[in-house]
Amino acid sequence: MSRVLVAHPGLQHSHQLAWALWERGLLQAYWSGVPVTFEDEPLPLWLPPKYAARIRKVGIPAAMRKHPAIFQALLRTGAMLPRALSGSDWAHRVFHSFDWWVAKQLVKIRPRVVVASENSAYHTFRAAKAIGARCILDAPALHHASAARLSPVKPTSYLPEINRRKDEEVCNADLILTCSPLAAESYARAGVPEQKIHPILLGATVSYTNRTVANNDRPLHFVFAGALRELKAIDVILKAFGRLNSDGLAYRLSFVGGQAEPGWVRKIQSTPFAAYHAAMPQPALHAMFANADCLLLPSRFDSFGMVVAEAMACGTPAIVSTNTGAKAIIEQFPGAGWIVECAVDSVYHRVKELIEGPNALFEARAHALEASRHFTWATYRQRAGDYIEKWLA
Repeated sequence: MSRVLVAHPGLQHSHQLAWALWERGLLQAYWSGVPVTFEDEPLPLWLPPKYAARIRKVGIPAAMRKHPAIFQALLRTGAMLPRALSGSDWAHRVFHSFDWWVAKQLVKIRPRVVVASENSAYHTFRAAKAIGARCILDAPALHHASAARLSPVKPTSYLPEINRRKDEEVCNADLILTCSPLAAESYARAGVPEQKIHPILLGATVSYTNRTVANNDRPLHFVFAGALRELKAIDVILKAFGRLNSDGLAYRLSFVGGQAEPGWVRKIQSTPFAAYHAAMPQPALHAMFANADCLLLPSRFDSFGMVVAEAMACGTPAIVSTNTGAKAIIEQFPGAGWIVECAVDSVYHRVKELIEGPNALFEARAHALEASRHFTWATYRQRAGDYIEKWLA
């Protein structure tokens, strides 16, 4: 039986990967900066109810888990930093501190395999190699070179060190797991040997699937969900729908999410028939998906785009860009949505066709539901468990 340690400074999908290994009898320990619970395991009394409601439940017993609270506390202090300092740099320093903590701890349990996340595997992999353990890098994003090409980031004093560590993590990894073929291609393009890269598409959890019967006489409702930022092509969506309004076409447009960059809420509110909603609980978001007609995610780049799988699980097809990893879902199930370029013309023409011929959109609902059955968290754990078990053998 292999002994596998999974470590992550936050959460993302690490708990699902650890759960997949636990189901196979492969997991030795799961350490994450964000806590999870086992079935009816009681939560700490001091935990605020609003935060407690977001805690994920997994099948991993408490004895196999560690959730040091200090790292989340450190991340939260980043909000108090002066504006002149980079919040991103601070977050990366916290991730690197978690990495250092894991490296010190793992020598005590001596796992045979270590799964660590990008940005927090530098010290961990060095310590793992020193005890002869194999290293799996869980890479949730595109390779940093591709990401910088698709959406240049503002240079900071710590950015060279961040990328240096990322490069060494990749070098020390025996296997790199990405969230999509798009992300895998970005690593291969950077010169990483293809034989040590493997994509495993993620899943989704949906708590609301009751869909209202469509009324074909109403304006079509398009929804974007995620952080409001240029990376997600908010500007492309607003310009495309501005043109649709000028054409006299009817629609409803909703944006759900936090404002990651200033000014977007004002621009949304000045766009005809567009509405802004602050970030909402998953059940409410899924209810909106279920009663909308189409999800929009024409990102400049997105390693996966979990909202696509969530929307499809509610029977809602999606329009995604060629730079969105979730396009792989539509490539496997072509009737479940549409793939466009991240450009105003491309989004405009696709949405215009759907408004003028909505039957294609209504027919896509059944395909979206069928696609979603292949991209649940249970099927993700099956795919991840199968592949890692085979790799370990």
